[in-house]
Parts: sequence; C-alpha cells; structure tokens
Amino acid sequence: SQIAGATVALFPGCMTDSFYPEQGTSIVTVLEALGAEVVHPENIHCCGLVNQNSGDLDHARALGRQTIASLEATEADWIVSGSASCVAMILQDYLHQFRDEPAWLERAERLAERVMDFTSFLVRVAKVPEGALADIDGKRREITYHDSCQGLNALGLSAEPRHLIERVMGDTIAELPENTLCCGFGGTWSVEHPDVAKRLMDRKLTNAQSTGCRTVVTDNQGCIMHLRGGSDAGDRGMEVCHIAELLADRVRQHRDLDAAGRKRS
Repeated sequence: SQIAGATVALFPGCMTDSFYPEQGTSIVTVLEALGAEVVHPENIHCCGLVNQNSGDLDHARALGRQTIASLEATEADWIVSGSASCVAMILQDYLHQFRDEPAWLERAERLAERVMDFTSFLVRVAKVPEGALADIDGKRREITYHDSCQGLNALGLSAEPRHLIERVMGDTIAELPENTLCCGFGGTWSVEHPDVAKRLMDRKLTNAQSTGCRTVVTDNQGCIMHLRGGSDAGDRGMEVCHIAELLADRVRQHRDLDAAGRKRS
C-alpha cells in the first residue's frame, strides 16, 4: 500500500459522529487494512457548515477557528473525512470565511494541504490497486450511485467513487438518471422547505428504482439520512449506504479468508 506506515487523522463530521458511527468505523477499517495508523483529533466539534448555511456567520467562523486549531494540533500526514460536505467546508468555505483575516486565512490554506475526502484519498494517495477488493467468489454487486451536491459540484468528485466501485471492487454501476439533481436534503433547507425537499427526494428514489438496483451508494451522510428515510417511509425497499461500508465489507471478507487460510495451514 502507498500509505503503509502513514498516520491518517479521521475527521468524522457531526452526522457520522451522532447518527452513523458505523460509517466512521468502516473508514477506519479500510484505512487500517491499507497499513495506515488512524488517529482521532481531540476537541473536534462541528466544522461550522450548518451555521454558515443558516446565515449565522459569526458562529460559523468561531467553529471554523476551533476546527483549524484542533486539526493543526493533530500529528498526522493526512486528514481524511467521509463527509463531502465537511471537506468542502474546510477546503473551500474557510478560505472565503477568513478572506479578510490574513493570519487565519494562512492557517486555513496550510491545513487544506492535508485534508482530503475519503474517495479521493483512496484513489490518488493510497492508490488502491484495481481488483484488490473484488469479491472472493467473483460476485458482482449491481448498484446505483448518487452524486451528492457538494461531492460533485464543490469537490468535483465523479470518477473517484466510480473507480472504487467498478475497478477496485469489481461491481457494476447502473447510472442514476438525472444524477446531477439534488436529493432534496440540503441541510436545514429540507426543514425549511419540506414540500419541495420531499418532491426532490421522491424523484431521486423513483429514478434509483428505475435502474433495477436495490442499493443506492453515496458519499454524504445528509443524503443518506434523507433517502433512507424516504425509502422507509414510502416502503420502497431501497438500501442506501456510504461507499465506505461497501469497501469495508470487502476488506472483512478478504480478512476472514486470510484468517481461514492461516488456520488450515
């Protein structure tokens, strides 16, 4: 592995920390399987995204300063997050927030050099080989991929998750119609405009069902919460999960096979 022996700090994001710890665990499982030492920053709270989106800029900047200071104090080669929203906030929005504060802007720019989203990190830095996490029995899962707004539009992620799914894991993607359409979550926007949010969500789920796949994969916890809730409430029977969970499942499958082989020998 290209990152064997490297230290990687996990920035979980509020939704992973509070609602989906299994997604954070999945990221750790994959990173450790690649030989990285995973560390957890201390004194981490919200990155400030929710406050910024709500127009509470003073508190957004306060949380931004706290996040920068906490991550600066973390001894790690890289800082990785499975939340595309948090990564976009740290890499892009902090530079805008602190544009009139030269000292904090410099710190934000320096921090940004170590921060990456999970899928980019695996493809560009870890360089996970093609086929490394293929199913040991040759099975190919058929899934559809939802491009989160901040993953696609802010971070430009498109090829990275597809490479991991199709090339690294050997699974099949049925492309989601209208894949650039928002799922309707939008953070607090879905609370403020529930009717519009529901229409977008229903459209997204209907498009997903049209692919014939039962599994929708994405890189953003807000989308996962929204689409899971909509699928369950509408009795659609769709499974909505984070790409890290698929990767971690394959890591465990390979690990179990290796353990069984050692026992036999």
